[in-house]
Amino acid sequence: MITRYREYLSFIDNELSKMFESQQAFIKCKEGCAYCCKEGEYPISELEYINIMFYYNELDDRIKDRINENIAGLLKNSREKMYECPFLVDNKCSVYPARGIICRTFGLISYDDKGKKRMPFCVDLDLNYANVYDKEKRCIASCAPDGTEPCAYNVDRRFMRSAKMEKAFNIFFGDDKPLVEWLAEEFSNITR
Repeated sequence: MITRYREYLSFIDNELSKMFESQQAFIKCKEGCAYCCKEGEYPISELEYINIMFYYNELDDRIKDRINENIAGLLKNSREKMYECPFLVDNKCSVYPARGIICRTFGLISYDDKGKKRMPFCVDLDLNYANVYDKEKRCIASCAPDGTEPCAYNVDRRFMRSAKMEKAFNIFFGDDKPLVEWLAEEFSNITR
């Protein structure tokens, strides 16, 4: 199953790279930015979690120790709905190749489940799409200087992990929960 899931990730990474490339005039994401990792609930499926943990198990022990400290701190404060991702170490994703779909798609304008355009929150931090976004009107106001238009994509996690995708790649995503809930099941012993 993990092999087929990684084939799926390769497929969507290829598609996402085309989307990010077409939006290059608006995207400010760069290594070390990590605003998207500082406060969220990070909903992921069981299959995504399993893949992340396979990757985590191969990490250097020093990095795993740092992650374990982050997890312990998170679980002690697990009543918080929004939290920093415990896999964020030195402002970098320590499980980047295995990161969840929500992480892979973040930064693009997407459609929500009602078909409405949803801006990434980093627009309010003067990052992605801020160069064409009218904060007062809360909408796209122009194109990039080179004429590139801001586009929205159907990268909502419900679509990316739909039954259609499961069937196409012969995978099953399983339950969907916030990352902290998956971690609480597996790491509850580190807070005792």
